[in-house]
Amino acid sequence: MNSFKTLFLLSVGYHLNSCSQFLPRKYYYIDMKMSWTDARHVCRENYTDLATFENMDDINSLEPTFSYELAWIGLWDDPQSWKYAMGSESNSWRWSATNETSKTGYSNWMTNEPQHAGSSETCVAMTTDGKWNDRNCEIGDYFICYTGKKKILFMDLTY
Repeated sequence: MNSFKTLFLLSVGYHLNSCSQFLPRKYYYIDMKMSWTDARHVCRENYTDLATFENMDDINSLEPTFSYELAWIGLWDDPQSWKYAMGSESNSWRWSATNETSKTGYSNWMTNEPQHAGSSETCVAMTTDGKWNDRNCEIGDYFICYTGKKKILFMDLTY
């Protein structure tokens, strides 16, 4: 009888785990120029946050109709983590939505970036080919927001 209960519980746990999955993020290009902080505010008010990318598939899922010079994404540098070095270390760049570094270690910097330009470039914009460029946060750029949901037991819950 105990082995039946154990097998049953393992089976239920497997099925619960397989029902629990992250749905892909949906991205929205905003055709308005704003500072990074203002863009983040708009994204948080109307979507989930500024865009977060954990792999090239995320970038490839952008609509092909996006046409922008540079567009803010949710990556920013935390000067508090620099200590004695410039913030080019991977652990100083954080995603706006989580305030954490990349969970996958993925990055897509342009050649010779990030450069920080005298410590004034602490926000990140993306080019049309998906490359990242650190920029001054006060510059007005277009931006990309995203929405994300988590599906648990056949119910959609916004996280």
